[in-house]
Amino acid sequence: MPPGVLAIVLNWNSADDCFACLASLARTTYAHRVLVVDNGSSDDSVARLRAHSPPLEILELGVNRGYAAGNNRGIAWGLARGFDYFWILNPDVTVGPACLAGLVHVAEAQPRAAMVGPLVYCKESPQRLLSAGGVFRDGWTWHRGLGELDVGQFTGVTEVDYLTGCAVLIPRALVESIGALDERFFLYEEDVEWCYRARHAGLRVLLAPHAKVWHPDTRRRDDLSARVTYYTARNKLLLLRTHRLGARAVAVHLLRHARTLASWTLRPKWRHKRAQRRALLRALLDAARARWGAADGL
Repeated sequence: MPPGVLAIVLNWNSADDCFACLASLARTTYAHRVLVVDNGSSDDSVARLRAHSPPLEILELGVNRGYAAGNNRGIAWGLARGFDYFWILNPDVTVGPACLAGLVHVAEAQPRAAMVGPLVYCKESPQRLLSAGGVFRDGWTWHRGLGELDVGQFTGVTEVDYLTGCAVLIPRALVESIGALDERFFLYEEDVEWCYRARHAGLRVLLAPHAKVWHPDTRRRDDLSARVTYYTARNKLLLLRTHRLGARAVAVHLLRHARTLASWTLRPKWRHKRAQRRALLRALLDAARARWGAADGL
């Protein structure tokens, strides 16, 4: 009997994206079950999802608990029902028909596999890569292959430092051994931390390049977002502190943030960054005070 997989789609005010994701899941060749976790949507998402045909299994959280806690609730739901794997998906992801089968094959075949992820492509340019797994060095992170056209440069199953949380397969054994996502992060960097924790426990984080998904290129939008500025800055410091990655790494991050604040304050070309400047300053203050989780007003 093949391993049982629960696909967890975390929705927050994004019913249209969610329906597109669900349509791609319906074409998936590997048998699985779908759970939509609604993370306290304030629009008509729940009503629209309830009207979906065929009916969906929906777990309503009532409030926005963030990426980490929202997915953790879905994982807990699946653990109680005996699933072997959890396929965590952002609602704006489109999955290839053979993607899940490829991920499960790698997870079953590779010893000590903790997490398995696909190649992530750009929806706006379907042959252009967004991530072929990530690199983590001294608190800095970057995606391999970002912006490159896929010309076959990533082949074969490869061990990477981390995988983007937009589409990742997790075995229940991982959750039972090292725990689920760290809910202090709320949003951003929790996927990096989870992968780091798995690797530190002697497990493997694997890219399966024959498995494919497509995700919007959000870099420009994120660059203009005070919310993204806040959580990425604060949570990188939380990651460094949690795993005691060294005073030097913390100092380098703080110096870079100080330079950014000075530039956004003094240079006229960055006047449009006022909201991000306030968010960055707040992130540094909250990190110093160990204020984690959801930040009011963001």
